[in-house]
Amino acid sequence: MEKVTLNSTTSKRFLPYYWEEFKKLLRPAGPLVVCAVYSFVLIFPRYHRRLFRFNLFEHQFRLPEKMAVDGLWFLFLPVVIILMLRLISIAWPKIKETFPQHRFRDFGFRLGQGVGWRDAAIFFAIMLGFVLFAVFQKDFARTYPLFRLARTSLRIFIIWEGIHLLHMFGWEFLNRGFLLFGLEEKMGNWAILATAIPFALLHIGKPELEAYGSFIAAIALGWLALRSRSFLPCVFLHWAVAFTVDLLAIIRSGGFA
Repeated sequence: MEKVTLNSTTSKRFLPYYWEEFKKLLRPAGPLVVCAVYSFVLIFPRYHRRLFRFNLFEHQFRLPEKMAVDGLWFLFLPVVIILMLRLISIAWPKIKETFPQHRFRDFGFRLGQGVGWRDAAIFFAIMLGFVLFAVFQKDFARTYPLFRLARTSLRIFIIWEGIHLLHMFGWEFLNRGFLLFGLEEKMGNWAILATAIPFALLHIGKPELEAYGSFIAAIALGWLALRSRSFLPCVFLHWAVAFTVDLLAIIRSGGFA
């Protein structure tokens, strides 16, 4: 057989080619950084859960504590990255060519256009029909509220829903703010589908009907975020649906114990 060797001429052609291909990935570099940070935010707690356990409360209150800590974690690293980009862009304006998105508002951190809030209210009205159907399914009635003590009193229920809102804020910023707007520059509206896939996969383990519907919900939420240029209407819609599911599940089971 003929032996193939990598001589200096081949090497000179080989290395510049792959270097140019690599540089194409960094034009702009935002989507690559966003995907890397998004993956890290989701993977790191899976292997280092003990770092996120503060055990500030008794055992029966560990779930609300976990939800609050997770919500803050979803916010923390993306916010740090955006803040760093913003500060670097002030000191070195040329970096804007590599990172066109370097401000918080570029990632949907703004109140958003009124049309987005109007559409969120319309979507919520449409979702009420599905919610009413869902709460009469046995798996939904058994699953929600996730925090079982929320069934015992109105006061605990309100505290739980406040913690749930914090979690939703971080979750929606990570998915419909940081990831969606971070990919939009490169992918346009296809970024909605790109973000819907991991969102649906992360619902594995939830009631089957919810798991299937999460992909459709992700598309609706992504469209809503791009339309309003903000992830905040998505926070409202996602939390309002979750709040209604919890409340109706409690009412269906006989009210607060």
